[in-house]
Amino acid sequence: MNERRMAIESEIAGLKQILTSTDYKALKFAEGQISATDYKETKQQRQALRDKINELESELETIKESEENADAE
Repeated sequence: MNERRMAIESEIAGLKQILTSTDYKALKFAEGQISATDYKETKQQRQALRDKINELESELETIKESEENADAE
């Protein structure tokens, strides 16, 4: 397995863990227990995490396709 691929998978796992650690705040907001003002920073952080995860997953897909093409040759 490609070292970059392993690094990306590890980074994605770490980002997902951080995202999971803020789930309780999202639930509190959804249930009306915290205000939009109190949730605003967490919401922005969660979106940044999701954006980074999506970016890394796209890069990972490119690497997988390259590996598959190399194996086919």
